[in-house]
Amino acid sequence: VVQFPGPSCIRLYAYEDDEDFVDEGFAEKKGKDKGKGITECKYKGTSSAELKTFGGQQMLSAEQTIPRRDLSVAFKTYKRQLSNYQRLQLANNYCKAAYLEVMSLAKEAGTWVRATPSLGNLDDLVNEFRTPPLPGRKMEVSVATAVIPDVLASEMAEMMTLSVSILDSNLWSKLLFPLVKHVEGSNVVGSLQYLSYADVSIKAAVQMYAELQLPTTLVPTRYFEFLRYGKEIMDGIYIIVDVSSRYSDPFAKRNSERRPSGVIIREHGPEDCEIIWIENVEVDETRENLYSTIIGSNLAYDAHRWVTTLLWNLKRDKSSFSDLKIDVHPGAGSFLLALTQAMKRFFMECVSQHPDEAALTVITSGEDPIRILHNKKLTEYISFVGVNSFRVQAKPLSVFQFLMKKDLQLEFRVFGGSETNEVHEEPELLFTFGADDKSNIISLHKRVTKEGIVYGLQEASMDEYCSFILSKTLTEDTVNAHIVCGNKSIYEDSKSRMANITPSGFAIMPDGPGGLHCDASLVTFLVQLYYDPLGNPVDVEFVRKDFLSDLNNIIRELNEKVVGEKMTGIEIIHLTQGKASCI
Repeated sequence: VVQFPGPSCIRLYAYEDDEDFVDEGFAEKKGKDKGKGITECKYKGTSSAELKTFGGQQMLSAEQTIPRRDLSVAFKTYKRQLSNYQRLQLANNYCKAAYLEVMSLAKEAGTWVRATPSLGNLDDLVNEFRTPPLPGRKMEVSVATAVIPDVLASEMAEMMTLSVSILDSNLWSKLLFPLVKHVEGSNVVGSLQYLSYADVSIKAAVQMYAELQLPTTLVPTRYFEFLRYGKEIMDGIYIIVDVSSRYSDPFAKRNSERRPSGVIIREHGPEDCEIIWIENVEVDETRENLYSTIIGSNLAYDAHRWVTTLLWNLKRDKSSFSDLKIDVHPGAGSFLLALTQAMKRFFMECVSQHPDEAALTVITSGEDPIRILHNKKLTEYISFVGVNSFRVQAKPLSVFQFLMKKDLQLEFRVFGGSETNEVHEEPELLFTFGADDKSNIISLHKRVTKEGIVYGLQEASMDEYCSFILSKTLTEDTVNAHIVCGNKSIYEDSKSRMANITPSGFAIMPDGPGGLHCDASLVTFLVQLYYDPLGNPVDVEFVRKDFLSDLNNIIRELNEKVVGEKMTGIEIIHLTQGKASCI
């Protein structure tokens, strides 16, 4: 059989308990002459109209079929039965080879893994994992180590496997959000469900679908499908192994391949654990845009960012109140964490390559650097969302500190009913709810206007790879229902409290190495735009101009107050049209 590189020649091992195993290169169907023992075959390993000559013989068109008894070219088909035991052995061998590959990558990186397991002759399968990618694709491989405080090794192993069960697939994405935008877990089927019989050290196996997204419309979403299984290597040492579904289902819905990757976990003292995180993926080559540098250098998705995101989420979950000027309900903390998480999910949905069509409709063209979306969930207003990314020649830390104040000004301006001179006044801070190291701070602010009291909720989260500043206004009824404690409290814990989670705000990433002290920043600005349904009709160009007005003012202020230079109107227009990449 002639071998073609890449997915078109992957060995297709039918893990599902189907009747037959068929070579991937051919699709067989029974002809009319079934009684005469004739079966038609059609080669489907090429997309060209006519195949070239091979061995002096004219090869078939991609769409032609002929009786097998007349097939004279050098190809041959075969059909053989696989018993359940053989299917299980194939699945087990792939899992063992993936385990060996992850351990080998950890050893080659100079971690505390000093030897690889002896699992027999798996060279063919390991070599398959190391096949060079096709043109237009690339490999991203990285390894990181870290100590995870207050989490036992067994608990970490459980969080990485059992937490992605079909019962609650969002727990794993919560640990790694916003890097992991969405994940779904499902029970394995076919022979895969019996893996623990072939290897008693395998504790759990889950089929996973995951979406990875940077906070910008300029970078396509990465879609993965892979098998994940957990294994106890020895007492107190575990490994979580991921391997792409391409080795069991080449037609799975994905644009990226998760080659053998995983996490190796061991105890570290009486209360902590130590991990080795291995990322090993095959993805499309980087498109040329503002984010090319951090993606091309593997800063955006490398193992260090996964570990940093995990640690940040664990710290966030342990947030506590300070600077309290009001009495808060005992359940307010969980509400604040859930609401701000939902706000960030909305932000990530707006920049996704394919936003949720049930809630959002993109009304600008794909070539437009400015994205305008219609928010169909809000009915009391005609609601739109504007999004754009731009580059600032300033350190991410300086940009973050400036935009924290600017973000609240924008939010109170939209809903506060404030006059122009009131917008620039500092609102009253009622409390902060944050992590011990201040890497994440949720704060509630109050402003008294001519129309009444308006509250502004803001979450400011910061790490070396990606920082967010998001805010939204809250009514006095919402604050009384979900946050405060006392005579005015009407606290309730219901799904309706998440009905309106539309935020405005910013995402900030470094444009290169250096983290928060990098010389330049990549900023994505998102703002809600509301219009009276009883007013004049609103078209996309009208909304776009409103968004451009806010965007240009922010870029101008960043340039003058953070960078220290003035920009002309022409420079700003060129920037927002994607004709320039630097302030």
